[in-house]
Amino acid sequence: MLQQRCNFLGPAGSAGFAFATLALLVCGGTPAAADDVIRFGAAVSLTGPLSTEAKQMKDGYDFYVKQINERGGMQIGGKKYKVEIVYYDDASNPETAAKLTEKLFSEDKVNFLLGPYGSGPTLTASTVAEKHEVPMVVAHAASTAIYSRGYKYIFGTLTLIDEYFGSIIDMASKIQPKPQSVAIIAENALFPQAAAEAGAKRAEEVGIKVVYNEKYPTGIKDMSSNLVAVRERNPDILMSAGYTADMLLLVRQMHEMGVKPKLLAFALGPSLPTWVPTLKEQAEGTVEPIQWAPNMKWKDQLFGWTAQDYADLYKKEFGYVPDYHPPQSTAALEVFQVALAKAGSFDPKKVRDAIAETDLMTAYGPIRFDSRGANTAKGMAVMQIQDGKPVVVYPPDSANGKLLYPLPN
Repeated sequence: MLQQRCNFLGPAGSAGFAFATLALLVCGGTPAAADDVIRFGAAVSLTGPLSTEAKQMKDGYDFYVKQINERGGMQIGGKKYKVEIVYYDDASNPETAAKLTEKLFSEDKVNFLLGPYGSGPTLTASTVAEKHEVPMVVAHAASTAIYSRGYKYIFGTLTLIDEYFGSIIDMASKIQPKPQSVAIIAENALFPQAAAEAGAKRAEEVGIKVVYNEKYPTGIKDMSSNLVAVRERNPDILMSAGYTADMLLLVRQMHEMGVKPKLLAFALGPSLPTWVPTLKEQAEGTVEPIQWAPNMKWKDQLFGWTAQDYADLYKKEFGYVPDYHPPQSTAALEVFQVALAKAGSFDPKKVRDAIAETDLMTAYGPIRFDSRGANTAKGMAVMQIQDGKPVVVYPPDSANGKLLYPLPN
């Protein structure tokens, strides 16, 4: 397991707000003199409904810290600096994420900011970064709204939400005979609704009829009313957008109620390490658009890793095979590494300008930012659970298996 320095610094109440479970973690490598350290800050959903995914996000950040510090640290202006990350738990709450981001900058005096997990927390936290004109590189928020506000200090390494269900629909449009109908169920939250909207639009564009497109409230405990409506419409494709607990609930209730689509897709879920162990045979055939997989043909220009090398080394450190969340996190810090080396300075404006000029190949894939700060250099793949394992089934040049369609009843 990864060994790191994580000092518990106690509850935070000095910023004029209090959180009963709030604690500060400073995570880095071997202690270094204060002037030999560069500190990043991140609000992370260590608790709350986003915590399953956010744990992997944090692991990906910490993986980078260990790797770079073993190599002496980041090279900035002719000197190497060890890397530390200051974390706070935002409890999956957007308002809390914004307050903690303010605290990280104003009180903890971190040099630069990493994004939280999820589009909701990132939307609010990024506003704080923009206000202070300090660069924030976002690894886990795909909603287009984040990058459509004219902000100059916010950059995201991941492909935007338009491509999530878009990649599923593009794949489905090439099936013969082509599916004729799709139903969509999505949580009433920023990321899921953006995924649903983009997916519905792409379906209509390729001639697949949207027969159901409804939202459900956050924290739902029973999805049977949505599933009854889906069953009545008998769509060829069922797509759902939400976070882990809701998607597990949907699969279980879908099987109980006899909802039998030919293709079952999720914006998030099947790639998570807990998906198959939790659902067992009910996970079979589930599909998810993914940002990354170990078989992708990418080689990191900073560390020399292939995508498979990254997966193998990560598993050795953490004890589990990464999905796309950890390499997204690692790539965000690689963006900072290259920009800081180019700027040769800690000056936020110079670093921001260097980030904007990023042209970087990582084990996670290529990264180049458009004028919004969105990464436009890479697309999405699609994976499907087959025989209990994730298999990339689309696009053809990345696939290591064929799509199972239609799903057996």
